[in-house]
Amino acid sequence: MTDPLILPVDIPTLALSRGVMQMMLGGLLLYIGSRHADSPGARWWAIGFLLNGLSLFVFPLQVPAAWEQPRTIVNHLSVGTSSICLLCGFWTFGRQPFRRGLLLLLIAMPLTSLIAFELLWPNARWRILLTAGSQAIFLLGLQHSLGSPRRVELAVIGQRLRVVVLLFLAVHLWSYGSLADVLPTTARLNLGYHRTIFSVASLLFMLSLAVGCLALQFALLAARSADLARIDWLTGLLNRRGFFHAAAQPAASDSARATLIALDIDHFKQINDCYGHAAGDQVLQRLANLMRQHARPDQLLARLGGEEFCLLDSSQSPINARQQAETLRQACAETTVRVGTDDVRFTISVGVHQQGPGQSLEQALARADGALYLAKRSGRNRVAVDELSTDGRHGATPVGGAVCVDRLDISDIGVLFAKIQSQAIYLGTDRGVA
Repeated sequence: MTDPLILPVDIPTLALSRGVMQMMLGGLLLYIGSRHADSPGARWWAIGFLLNGLSLFVFPLQVPAAWEQPRTIVNHLSVGTSSICLLCGFWTFGRQPFRRGLLLLLIAMPLTSLIAFELLWPNARWRILLTAGSQAIFLLGLQHSLGSPRRVELAVIGQRLRVVVLLFLAVHLWSYGSLADVLPTTARLNLGYHRTIFSVASLLFMLSLAVGCLALQFALLAARSADLARIDWLTGLLNRRGFFHAAAQPAASDSARATLIALDIDHFKQINDCYGHAAGDQVLQRLANLMRQHARPDQLLARLGGEEFCLLDSSQSPINARQQAETLRQACAETTVRVGTDDVRFTISVGVHQQGPGQSLEQALARADGALYLAKRSGRNRVAVDELSTDGRHGATPVGGAVCVDRLDISDIGVLFAKIQSQAIYLGTDRGVA
């Protein structure tokens, strides 16, 4: 006498319900994905859930004997293709390369099971086990893909999905291990319990996977919204908020001696007054493009406000920064911006400062601004360097061997004016202001 089933579940009805639910989830993913920037990944997910739902939908249907074999073929091939689509969705979403060999294996195994154990040597047990083996490989591939999130904001969701995948993989191996008679008798259960546990586990897994896909899309959308709040809409560079946020990240804050280059467009108000604000916007965009061309990938570029820009490097020396600033200054002076029938020329003034021990980023930026202010007062279209002197004080060092101001203190503007008026300070060549 068999033990009564504690959880009486109608397996065909449960399979049919799972199929309908997964097709509905596929439709939901398709709808949301069509309104999302990463719609290709969502479309792959949607197709995967629709195909998996189709495989479950046809499984419990009562069909004539002549339709048994076509139903089996649809069931197995739908399982294989749904696994391919789901993996392609995660690879597309995560911007990971497609592993064509794995995709070929996922469809080859159920296809081989149909040819070998459905058509040539009918054996339902081995047919099911071979297709189930492809599902185990799919779960391992999914586990690997989730371990490489495209953004740090998605890492937590990926980690939780990996736990779900591992749990279901254990149930999957237990279930089909029992079918293959490779497990000890103590690990086997009554057939009713076996089917119930596996069906419920499959339902929960696919539901969790669908929720995870939705969560990944919404988390990416939230991360991009945060990015937009840190990006200057006109130039595409970081804004002030984004600059300080990026500078506080471990990769940018490892070095306590960061070098800052502060830039400002000379007579920018006159450009707006003479040629219009649209021309001024084009000049700002051109300067941003020149900064990108003359910067390394690891340097932070920002528009701090108006016509003021900044470049931060966590590893470069003031000498190299000064050379970079001078190269950028020359490039700007030689650039022409076409505005209608007019050619607009512009120049920049630049201040360079290396962050000192115990100096905050705000203080270092103020120093770079002070050097920039000195370059402005010295005739514009110049580079000034505020660097640490031998006595531990900061001083403004000109480019080109001109007179050096002993101590640049932006809090004492009167003293600075007096020194500028009493000495001819030249910090580079003056090519005029556009």
